[in-house]
Amino acid sequence: MSSHEAEARESNPSDSTHFVAEIANARWIRTFGALMLVFLGTWLLNQYIFPRFTLVYGMAREFATLGSCCVYLTVAVASSLRPTLFRPDRLAALAVALLAVGLSLIAMGLLTENPALLACGGFLMSPGRGLISIYACITLISLETRASAVCIAGSLALAYLMRGVFVALPDGFGIASFALAPLVTLALAYPLASEILNRIRSNPSAATLALTEPRSFLSYSHILFISFFIFRIAYGFSLMFGVSEGVPPFTILAFLPLAVVALQAFIAGRAAPADILYQVASLFVLAGFLSVLVPQLSGTPAPNVLLAAGADCFSVLVYYALAAIGRRNPLHALPIFAWGQFATSAGTLVGTSLGHLTNGLLIADPILVPGTVVLVVLAFSAFNLLVLRTFSFEKTIEGVEAVPVFERIEDPGSEQTDAIEAQCARIAERFALTERETDVFNLLAKGRNVPFIEEELIISRNTIKTHIKHIYQKMDLHSQQELIDMVETY
Repeated sequence: MSSHEAEARESNPSDSTHFVAEIANARWIRTFGALMLVFLGTWLLNQYIFPRFTLVYGMAREFATLGSCCVYLTVAVASSLRPTLFRPDRLAALAVALLAVGLSLIAMGLLTENPALLACGGFLMSPGRGLISIYACITLISLETRASAVCIAGSLALAYLMRGVFVALPDGFGIASFALAPLVTLALAYPLASEILNRIRSNPSAATLALTEPRSFLSYSHILFISFFIFRIAYGFSLMFGVSEGVPPFTILAFLPLAVVALQAFIAGRAAPADILYQVASLFVLAGFLSVLVPQLSGTPAPNVLLAAGADCFSVLVYYALAAIGRRNPLHALPIFAWGQFATSAGTLVGTSLGHLTNGLLIADPILVPGTVVLVVLAFSAFNLLVLRTFSFEKTIEGVEAVPVFERIEDPGSEQTDAIEAQCARIAERFALTERETDVFNLLAKGRNVPFIEEELIISRNTIKTHIKHIYQKMDLHSQQELIDMVETY
């Protein structure tokens, strides 16, 4: 079945049999369970672990978040350049080792009240959790669009409901669950994630493929990732604003928007448009910040509820967008998920710092709080009105083209080779290609990739990149597939 047929079938509300089968299979159930544990694990961390950090060394929390940023940044850059490094078994073993060492150091740091041990433990634990969360997230690309949307929103909503169970149980149960959750997550996600990672490893790197198929890849400076960073600031702020002894205010009301999103995808037959999710999330975030200025809401969980609802609605959008992009270009799934997680982790770090600052103002000089909140609202509104005014999440997702699989001509016959080269010569002359550009053009027309061209012509990758850019500009092309189609039909 083609991707267009699959999308058409997904958009048909009457075809419920296929959808029920899609969410009833082991692949969907594994992904749902793994994601739910990732979301729940993050809450357990904020509810039971980080508050204990503040009793010994408050900055240890920031060290943990910094550890997450480091691992996501490392994976994003390394996997785009050298995907062969990411063997599923070794990556899983590294994640478990980092997690075990980190948790051990945290336990020792808390028992001995040693800030250094606690900071080191948090810094190592977070990368272990981060690698495991990548395993869970990357499995989303194996699901169809509608099933993926229900999986994301449903797992996050269930994680919210599970919070109500944990707050009624002894703290020891929550701490033990936090330690075990990543291991169960890895066990659920590994079979699916390992298949995807092996496929990525067996193909040229994302950096290489992006030279000939630029439309199939998003740059790390894309506005999509900037929006991830900005919105995650709201999440970090909601965690810290109004905290009591390091414990974020708990409310289960924020799960309602997530339940609505999941039900909408299940009943309507398709996922809610990403742009609508963005608008809803923006309204919740703005309402959350503005509610801080309402005296009647002072001391109530209303600001946190609104901010958490907005941040979590946007979390659905983040995972949905990354999964959709990864589904269109599976060879770029690992770098794109890692970079998306880096943007959100960095935003969380800034948001928690902002929350700490606001809490300090509340205590030291409450009169400064309204001014601080107004500045945040103005900055957030300016970003939405000026930067994101013409941006569309849907168009960004749809604009990512699949990387085509080219059939390599290992030993072409002389007649076939002569015909291709003669055709290329005519086209090169028509578009005034230089001699070296013609050589590169010939190889691209035969379906050769950048590593092959680099070895065949003995020129650097940057030089090849420049030649390809000039060829595409002169011929008004945007991908290698368009180039091949032109040669075949010229």
